[in-house]
Amino acid sequence: LFFPSRPSCTEEVLIEAAAGPGAAVRPCPCPLPRGDCSLSRLLRRLLSARRSLDICLFAFSCPQLSRAVQLLHRRGVRVRIVTDAQYMGLRGSQIGLLRHAGIQVRHDQEDGFMHHKFAIVDRRMVITGSLNWTTQAIQNNRENVLVMEDAEYVKLFLDEFERIWEEYNPVSYNFF
Repeated sequence: LFFPSRPSCTEEVLIEAAAGPGAAVRPCPCPLPRGDCSLSRLLRRLLSARRSLDICLFAFSCPQLSRAVQLLHRRGVRVRIVTDAQYMGLRGSQIGLLRHAGIQVRHDQEDGFMHHKFAIVDRRMVITGSLNWTTQAIQNNRENVLVMEDAEYVKLFLDEFERIWEEYNPVSYNFF
């Protein structure tokens, strides 16, 4: 997938996912054009999760992606997020909303950035690339996202996620 994503309505993707398969969905009344775009394809990949979604991101401020993650959580999908401590507190970050929704979030404690940008869907699909999950990146930046379902690569990303998840366990935090 390549970004910037052309402006288009992604509301119907989110409404369809919330309503469930086969449910009647009213068209969104917004004036944005309909049709497939990079953001809608990314949303559909994420919303395909049935059991788990592990996310490792530096920046997360895109409301549409946040709504998709919250929807999955409400659907019973186990969602875990690893993010950067400095970024998560900035204005516009969705991390506080996701935590408030009951989603598990862990963050770094180091001087360097937690700069990864990947998600793992149901331990079978990796979504990775240069894209930070921000509106700025989606609408304005030259970015890329690669979706892979190769078990060998998925395992590498799963191992990295689990290593970081344990490293950022709050039980291990050092306080001054």
